[in-house]
Amino acid sequence: MAADELDAIIFGMAVESVRALPLGFAEKVAEIANRSHGVLLFDLRIDGDLEMQRIAAVRYPSNQTGILALDKQGSAISHCMVNGNFSSSIAPLEDWNTLPLPMQARTSIAGPASLFIDALRNAGYIPRGRS
Repeated sequence: MAADELDAIIFGMAVESVRALPLGFAEKVAEIANRSHGVLLFDLRIDGDLEMQRIAAVRYPSNQTGILALDKQGSAISHCMVNGNFSSSIAPLEDWNTLPLPMQARTSIAGPASLFIDALRNAGYIPRGRS
């Protein structure tokens, strides 16, 4: 079995094992990264999207990235695994996440987040919203 297939299986198993835990989205994402031995890249609040309120990414050694999205009602988490083709869309979000909090507060991430979500939708990884 290839490393990317193994990472995808482990990510999916971690998502399913954490889904029903009585935790908030941020805690679930951190637990998924921990259980699947991935590195949490970012966990962002999304403003202005009618379908989604949060999105997070977890990177794996095979250069795949697990994406987690919380629906607007906060009741469903969808997930997918993307490859390196999305790295140029992920990089600005990852960079923003490493900024100190005061700098994050002064730096809008809305544009790069919207571009990333649009890229995921265009590729069929997440449903097209009405935003």
